[in-house]
Amino acid sequence: MLSGRADITAWSRKKNRAPLILDLVDGYLGNEHMWRDWIRGVGKVIARDISGVPRPYRKIVADACANSQAVICATVEQRETIIPYCANTHAILDFHEEYPMLAYRKNNPKENFPSLMWEGMPFTAKGLLLLQETFSLVSKTQPIRLNMVTDLTYPRLLGKYFYGETRRILEDIPEILGDKFALTKWSLDEVVATAKKSHLAIFPLDPAGTLNPLKPENRLLMMWRVGLPVLTSPSLAYNRVMAQTELDGICSSPTEWSQKVVEMIDSPELRKRSVERGQQYIRDTHSEKIVLEAWDKLFESVL
Repeated sequence: MLSGRADITAWSRKKNRAPLILDLVDGYLGNEHMWRDWIRGVGKVIARDISGVPRPYRKIVADACANSQAVICATVEQRETIIPYCANTHAILDFHEEYPMLAYRKNNPKENFPSLMWEGMPFTAKGLLLLQETFSLVSKTQPIRLNMVTDLTYPRLLGKYFYGETRRILEDIPEILGDKFALTKWSLDEVVATAKKSHLAIFPLDPAGTLNPLKPENRLLMMWRVGLPVLTSPSLAYNRVMAQTELDGICSSPTEWSQKVVEMIDSPELRKRSVERGQQYIRDTHSEKIVLEAWDKLFESVL
Protein backbone atom coordinates (compact mmCIF):
# COMPACT_ATOMS: atom_id res chain seq x y z
CA MET A 1 0.00 0.00 0.00
CA LEU A 2 1.33 3.41 -0.99
CA SER A 3 0.73 6.71 0.74
CA GLY A 4 0.00 9.82 -1.32
CA ARG A 5 3.09 11.36 0.31
CA ALA A 6 5.38 8.84 -1.40
CA ASP A 7 6.88 9.17 -4.88
CA ILE A 8 3.70 7.86 -6.46
CA THR A 9 5.11 8.17 -9.97
CA ALA A 10 8.13 5.95 -9.34
CA TRP A 11 6.20 3.30 -7.43
CA SER A 12 3.23 3.13 -9.79
CA ARG A 13 5.54 2.60 -12.79
CA LYS A 14 7.61 -0.18 -11.21
CA LYS A 15 7.68 -3.47 -13.10
CA ASN A 16 7.16 -6.90 -11.51
CA ARG A 17 5.73 -5.46 -8.30
CA ALA A 18 2.98 -6.69 -6.01
CA PRO A 19 -0.52 -5.26 -6.52
CA LEU A 20 -0.42 -1.57 -5.70
CA ILE A 21 -3.02 0.05 -3.44
CA LEU A 22 -2.82 3.85 -3.49
CA ASP A 23 -4.07 5.74 -0.42
CA LEU A 24 -5.31 9.23 -1.41
CA VAL A 25 -6.36 11.50 1.45
CA ASP A 26 -7.22 14.77 -0.28
CA GLY A 27 -9.40 15.53 -3.28
CA TYR A 28 -6.66 16.46 -5.72
CA LEU A 29 -8.76 15.29 -8.67
CA GLY A 30 -11.41 17.91 -7.92
CA ASN A 31 -11.68 21.41 -9.37
CA GLU A 32 -8.31 22.96 -8.54
CA HIS A 33 -7.14 26.25 -10.06
CA MET A 34 -4.84 25.50 -13.01
CA TRP A 35 -2.02 27.73 -11.77
CA ARG A 36 -2.12 26.21 -8.27
CA ASP A 37 -2.20 22.70 -9.74
CA TRP A 38 0.89 23.49 -11.82
CA ILE A 39 2.73 25.07 -8.87
CA ARG A 40 2.03 22.05 -6.65
CA GLY A 41 3.11 19.56 -9.30
CA VAL A 42 6.22 21.43 -10.42
CA GLY A 43 7.20 22.16 -6.81
CA LYS A 44 7.00 18.50 -5.83
CA VAL A 45 9.19 17.51 -8.78
CA ILE A 46 11.76 20.22 -8.01
CA ALA A 47 11.78 19.20 -4.33
CA ARG A 48 12.25 15.58 -5.48
CA ASP A 49 9.12 14.40 -3.71
CA ILE A 50 7.89 13.17 -7.12
CA SER A 51 10.03 11.87 -9.98
CA GLY A 52 9.60 12.58 -13.66
CA VAL A 53 9.17 15.78 -15.64
CA PRO A 54 7.40 18.84 -14.13
CA ARG A 55 3.66 18.67 -14.79
CA PRO A 56 0.34 19.48 -13.08
CA TYR A 57 -0.19 17.59 -9.83
CA ARG A 58 -3.62 16.46 -10.97
CA LYS A 59 -1.94 14.70 -13.90
CA ILE A 60 0.55 13.04 -11.52
CA VAL A 61 -2.25 11.74 -9.29
CA ALA A 62 -4.44 10.63 -12.21
CA ASP A 63 -1.58 8.61 -13.76
CA ALA A 64 -0.78 6.99 -10.40
CA CYS A 65 -4.44 5.99 -9.98
CA ALA A 66 -4.52 4.51 -13.47
CA ASN A 67 -1.42 2.42 -12.68
CA SER A 68 -2.78 1.15 -9.35
CA GLN A 69 -4.78 -2.02 -8.78
CA ALA A 70 -6.90 -0.26 -6.16
CA VAL A 71 -7.30 3.20 -4.66
CA ILE A 72 -8.50 4.17 -1.18
CA CYS A 73 -10.06 7.57 -0.59
CA ALA A 74 -11.91 9.14 2.33
CA THR A 75 -15.38 9.88 0.94
CA VAL A 76 -17.91 8.77 -1.64
CA GLU A 77 -17.58 12.23 -3.19
CA GLN A 78 -13.81 11.77 -3.70
CA ARG A 79 -14.47 8.30 -5.10
CA GLU A 80 -16.52 9.78 -7.95
CA THR A 81 -13.52 11.86 -9.08
CA ILE A 82 -11.18 8.82 -9.02
CA ILE A 83 -13.41 6.22 -10.70
CA PRO A 84 -12.59 7.45 -14.25
CA TYR A 85 -8.93 6.51 -13.60
CA CYS A 86 -9.34 3.43 -11.38
CA ALA A 87 -12.65 1.57 -11.26
CA ASN A 88 -11.52 -0.35 -8.16
CA THR A 89 -11.75 2.62 -5.79
CA HIS A 90 -12.94 2.27 -2.19
CA ALA A 91 -14.14 5.05 0.14
CA ILE A 92 -12.89 4.18 3.65
CA LEU A 93 -12.84 6.98 6.20
CA ASP A 94 -10.34 6.84 9.05
CA PHE A 95 -11.61 5.13 12.20
CA HIS A 96 -11.15 7.48 15.17
CA GLU A 97 -10.99 4.99 18.02
CA GLU A 98 -8.18 7.03 19.59
CA TYR A 99 -10.82 9.58 20.60
CA PRO A 100 -13.11 8.53 23.46
CA MET A 101 -16.87 8.53 22.94
CA LEU A 102 -17.93 11.10 25.54
CA ALA A 103 -21.54 11.90 26.41
CA TYR A 104 -22.95 15.40 26.00
CA ARG A 105 -21.90 17.44 29.03
CA LYS A 106 -24.84 19.51 30.21
CA ASN A 107 -22.80 21.05 33.02
CA ASN A 108 -19.65 22.02 31.14
CA PRO A 109 -17.60 24.64 33.05
CA LYS A 110 -19.89 27.65 33.29
CA GLU A 111 -17.04 30.02 34.07
CA ASN A 112 -15.77 29.51 30.50
CA PHE A 113 -19.19 29.85 28.85
CA PRO A 114 -19.48 30.23 25.93
CA SER A 115 -16.31 28.54 24.64
CA LEU A 116 -15.90 27.62 20.98
CA MET A 117 -13.34 25.02 19.89
CA TRP A 118 -11.46 24.76 16.60
CA GLU A 119 -9.04 21.92 15.79
CA GLY A 120 -7.09 21.25 12.62
CA MET A 121 -4.03 21.97 10.50
CA PRO A 122 -2.84 25.60 10.51
CA PHE A 123 -3.28 26.11 6.76
CA THR A 124 -7.03 25.54 7.21
CA ALA A 125 -7.34 28.12 10.01
CA LYS A 126 -8.01 30.96 7.58
CA GLY A 127 -11.64 29.86 7.52
CA LEU A 128 -11.99 31.33 11.01
CA LEU A 129 -11.93 34.78 9.42
CA LEU A 130 -15.54 34.07 8.42
CA LEU A 131 -16.36 34.36 12.13
CA GLN A 132 -14.60 37.65 12.79
CA GLU A 133 -17.94 39.46 12.60
CA THR A 134 -19.49 36.85 14.91
CA PHE A 135 -16.77 37.29 17.52
CA SER A 136 -17.14 41.08 17.38
CA LEU A 137 -20.92 40.86 17.71
CA VAL A 138 -21.20 38.27 20.49
CA SER A 139 -18.30 39.64 22.54
CA LYS A 140 -20.27 42.88 23.04
CA THR A 141 -22.84 41.06 25.18
CA GLN A 142 -20.98 38.05 26.60
CA PRO A 143 -17.34 36.96 26.97
CA ILE A 144 -17.14 34.48 24.09
CA ARG A 145 -13.97 32.39 24.03
CA LEU A 146 -12.10 30.64 21.20
CA ASN A 147 -9.97 27.58 22.01
CA MET A 148 -7.69 26.57 19.12
CA VAL A 149 -5.70 23.32 19.11
CA THR A 150 -3.20 23.15 16.27
CA ASP A 151 0.51 23.46 15.41
CA LEU A 152 1.93 26.80 16.50
CA THR A 153 3.89 27.18 13.26
CA TYR A 154 3.30 25.86 9.75
CA PRO A 155 5.19 25.44 6.44
CA ARG A 156 3.93 27.87 3.82
CA LEU A 157 5.41 26.05 0.82
CA LEU A 158 5.14 22.37 -0.20
CA GLY A 159 4.48 21.24 3.34
CA LYS A 160 8.05 21.74 4.56
CA TYR A 161 9.50 25.16 3.64
CA PHE A 162 9.29 28.75 4.95
CA TYR A 163 7.59 28.39 8.31
CA GLY A 164 5.20 31.04 9.60
CA GLU A 165 3.30 31.63 12.85
CA THR A 166 -0.21 30.19 12.91
CA ARG A 167 -1.47 33.11 14.99
CA ARG A 168 -0.83 35.52 12.12
CA ILE A 169 -3.32 33.70 9.88
CA LEU A 170 -6.11 34.94 12.16
CA GLU A 171 -5.50 38.64 11.53
CA ASP A 172 -7.57 40.65 14.08
CA ILE A 173 -9.33 37.77 15.88
CA PRO A 174 -6.81 37.46 18.77
CA GLU A 175 -7.10 41.21 19.41
CA ILE A 176 -10.92 41.11 19.29
CA LEU A 177 -11.07 38.31 21.88
CA GLY A 178 -8.12 39.40 24.02
CA ASP A 179 -7.56 37.02 26.95
CA LYS A 180 -10.52 34.93 25.72
CA PHE A 181 -8.36 33.60 22.89
CA ALA A 182 -6.22 30.48 23.47
CA LEU A 183 -3.87 28.84 20.96
CA THR A 184 -2.58 25.47 22.17
CA LYS A 185 -0.07 23.11 20.56
CA TRP A 186 -1.78 20.04 19.11
CA SER A 187 -1.70 16.70 20.90
CA LEU A 188 -4.33 14.02 21.28
CA ASP A 189 -4.58 14.64 25.02
CA GLU A 190 -4.95 18.38 24.44
CA VAL A 191 -7.77 17.87 21.92
CA VAL A 192 -9.74 15.83 24.45
CA ALA A 193 -8.94 18.19 27.34
CA THR A 194 -9.96 21.26 25.33
CA ALA A 195 -13.20 19.57 24.21
CA LYS A 196 -14.11 18.92 27.84
CA LYS A 197 -13.93 22.63 28.66
CA SER A 198 -15.64 23.83 25.46
CA HIS A 199 -19.30 24.04 24.46
CA LEU A 200 -19.35 24.11 20.65
CA ALA A 201 -16.97 23.01 17.87
CA ILE A 202 -16.75 25.19 14.75
CA PHE A 203 -15.31 24.29 11.35
CA PRO A 204 -15.59 27.26 8.97
CA LEU A 205 -13.92 26.63 5.60
CA ASP A 206 -12.01 29.25 3.66
CA PRO A 207 -14.10 30.04 0.54
CA ALA A 208 -10.87 30.38 -1.45
CA GLY A 209 -9.81 26.83 -0.59
CA THR A 210 -10.47 24.93 -3.81
CA LEU A 211 -9.86 21.54 -2.16
CA ASN A 212 -12.42 22.22 0.59
CA PRO A 213 -15.52 20.92 -1.27
CA LEU A 214 -14.01 17.39 -1.25
CA LYS A 215 -12.74 17.43 2.33
CA PRO A 216 -13.89 14.40 4.34
CA GLU A 217 -16.01 14.54 7.49
CA ASN A 218 -13.18 13.41 9.81
CA ARG A 219 -13.18 16.44 12.10
CA LEU A 220 -16.96 16.53 12.33
CA LEU A 221 -17.05 12.92 13.57
CA MET A 222 -14.10 13.49 15.92
CA MET A 223 -15.86 16.36 17.67
CA TRP A 224 -19.09 14.41 18.01
CA ARG A 225 -17.09 11.55 19.54
CA VAL A 226 -15.66 13.80 22.25
CA GLY A 227 -19.11 15.16 23.08
CA LEU A 228 -19.21 18.50 21.28
CA PRO A 229 -22.00 19.84 19.04
CA VAL A 230 -20.68 21.09 15.70
CA LEU A 231 -21.34 23.87 13.19
CA THR A 232 -19.56 23.74 9.81
CA SER A 233 -19.29 25.47 6.48
CA PRO A 234 -20.83 23.59 3.55
CA SER A 235 -18.83 20.89 1.81
CA LEU A 236 -20.02 17.79 -0.02
CA ALA A 237 -19.25 15.50 2.92
CA TYR A 238 -20.46 17.87 5.64
CA ASN A 239 -23.71 18.49 3.76
CA ARG A 240 -24.26 14.75 3.34
CA VAL A 241 -23.67 13.91 7.01
CA MET A 242 -25.76 16.80 8.34
CA ALA A 243 -28.62 15.77 6.03
CA GLN A 244 -28.44 12.14 7.14
CA THR A 245 -28.50 13.15 10.82
CA GLU A 246 -31.25 15.73 10.16
CA LEU A 247 -29.18 18.43 11.87
CA ASP A 248 -29.18 22.09 10.87
CA GLY A 249 -25.44 22.50 11.32
CA ILE A 250 -24.37 24.06 8.01
CA CYS A 251 -23.48 27.78 7.91
CA SER A 252 -23.23 29.21 4.39
CA SER A 253 -22.40 32.87 5.13
CA PRO A 254 -20.95 35.08 7.89
CA THR A 255 -24.49 36.13 8.78
CA GLU A 256 -25.62 32.52 9.10
CA TRP A 257 -22.56 31.75 11.22
CA SER A 258 -23.52 34.56 13.60
CA GLN A 259 -27.14 33.41 13.81
CA LYS A 260 -26.41 29.73 14.39
CA VAL A 261 -23.57 30.28 16.87
CA VAL A 262 -25.90 32.44 18.98
CA GLU A 263 -28.70 29.85 18.65
CA MET A 264 -26.37 27.07 19.83
CA ILE A 265 -25.06 29.18 22.71
CA ASP A 266 -28.61 29.94 23.86
CA SER A 267 -29.96 26.37 23.56
CA PRO A 268 -28.66 23.40 25.59
CA GLU A 269 -31.29 21.32 23.78
CA LEU A 270 -29.81 22.08 20.36
CA ARG A 271 -26.31 21.24 21.60
CA LYS A 272 -27.47 17.96 23.13
CA ARG A 273 -29.37 17.02 19.95
CA SER A 274 -26.28 17.60 17.82
CA VAL A 275 -24.08 15.36 19.98
CA GLU A 276 -26.60 12.55 20.41
CA ARG A 277 -27.56 12.36 16.72
CA GLY A 278 -23.91 12.64 15.68
CA GLN A 279 -22.84 9.79 17.95
CA GLN A 280 -25.73 7.62 16.75
CA TYR A 281 -24.60 8.29 13.17
CA ILE A 282 -21.11 7.09 14.09
CA ARG A 283 -22.48 3.90 15.64
CA ASP A 284 -24.73 3.25 12.63
CA THR A 285 -22.30 3.99 9.81
CA HIS A 286 -18.77 4.12 11.16
CA SER A 287 -18.36 1.40 13.75
CA GLU A 288 -15.16 -0.64 13.99
CA LYS A 289 -16.96 -3.64 12.46
CA ILE A 290 -18.12 -1.62 9.44
CA VAL A 291 -14.66 -0.11 8.83
CA LEU A 292 -12.87 -3.48 9.14
CA GLU A 293 -15.32 -5.08 6.70
CA ALA A 294 -14.55 -2.30 4.20
CA TRP A 295 -10.82 -3.03 4.52
CA ASP A 296 -11.43 -6.77 4.01
CA LYS A 297 -13.37 -5.98 0.83
CA LEU A 298 -10.53 -3.79 -0.42
CA PHE A 299 -7.83 -6.45 0.05
CA GLU A 300 -10.02 -9.15 -1.46
CA SER A 301 -10.42 -7.01 -4.58
CA VAL A 302 -6.69 -7.17 -5.42
CA LEU A 303 -6.02 -10.81 -4.55
